[in-house]
Amino acid sequence: MKDTLIVAKFTAIEMMKKKAFKITMAILLIGIIIGFNIPNIVNLFKKDSPDIGGIDSGEVILVMDEDDIYKGSLESLNQMHLGYLFEITSEVKTKEELKNLLEEKKIEAAIKVSLKESEVKLDYYTESIGLTGYTLVDSSIFSDLYKNVKLSEYGLTEEEIIEVNTPLSFEVIELHDGKSGAILTIAMFLCMILFFAIYYCAYQVASSITVEKTSKLMDTLITSVSPKSIVVGKTLGIGFVGLVQVLAVIITAFVSYQMFFPKELIVGTIDLSSVTLGFALVSIIYFILGYTFYAFIYALTGSLVSKPEDVQQAGGLISIVVLIGFYLAYFSMLNPASGFNNVASLIPLSSAFSVPARYMTGAVGYGELLLSISILIVSIVIVAYISIKIYSNAILNYGTKFNIKTMIEMFKR
Repeated sequence: MKDTLIVAKFTAIEMMKKKAFKITMAILLIGIIIGFNIPNIVNLFKKDSPDIGGIDSGEVILVMDEDDIYKGSLESLNQMHLGYLFEITSEVKTKEELKNLLEEKKIEAAIKVSLKESEVKLDYYTESIGLTGYTLVDSSIFSDLYKNVKLSEYGLTEEEIIEVNTPLSFEVIELHDGKSGAILTIAMFLCMILFFAIYYCAYQVASSITVEKTSKLMDTLITSVSPKSIVVGKTLGIGFVGLVQVLAVIITAFVSYQMFFPKELIVGTIDLSSVTLGFALVSIIYFILGYTFYAFIYALTGSLVSKPEDVQQAGGLISIVVLIGFYLAYFSMLNPASGFNNVASLIPLSSAFSVPARYMTGAVGYGELLLSISILIVSIVIVAYISIKIYSNAILNYGTKFNIKTMIEMFKR
């Protein structure tokens, strides 16, 4: 145990001494602070830009209704607070004129209204439709306005039109104790943080083992420390550094959110009430277990290659496995009522990403939580045993390329 702790301490110190580690952490933390300040930065520039009635001068949408099909009701678009100034005109401009206005940034888009065979036709003009065909204004707004015009022509009063257009009251009632809908965003965000943290740290184990296999340091290590202590010690050392990184990111994000981020922007979108001490404890436990599981898998990968540049190629298959685990957890959360969530919570490949988020929503019970942790621990023991056995046989290998047959023979020995 003493040798394991010595290797862990050495690995952690060496990793934190690296310039790449310090620069990466600094960029990451500064990026988080800047990210939470983006709304403030945007507002700062908006205050300095010229505007027309609170709307930026460049954010104008030209609406051309030559035949007055909407009977003057298009003026109400500016009362809907859609974020754009609508310029209503009966003059229809040519495509060349519209192109010039768009290029000169005098308008953001243009809409031409016409009547074709008793059907209202809307032509939307923009510089580029992009990949998604996104438009600045939803066409349903124009449909609703035209419906009001026709209802008025049929003799309905303004009060009757309002009554016809009154939307149905539709409420989704969740029978589960958790408030999954309000906190799904932060749950998915947590899933992604755990994925990148576990993947990055576990990959470092493979890289570290391979580098030391090809250096003179390994000759010293194997004479004083057992292969088991090396593998477990490196896993613990890099895991400790990874945990420090995750905590630094979370603390920086939390402080930045409290100090800089406008809270009104996330009302109804993100609910932080479920971020409790119990949730934090579960997240840390699953980070440690998930990292350990994948770290031993990557330790096995590092044992099977002879050059550092081969680590990425050898880890390609493992990366696919990690991605499968992540997407299994991520997509199961898109439908919280699906029984697929239970599968994602029990499989070791995905449980580290799935369970903390489900625990936050209140969708996982203590029985399922203990079963998931037990399965993950047993899986770690099995993978660690195999990794140490393979590493013990491969530690003095320099240059020989491994295949599945060679690996099985080593394990048998």
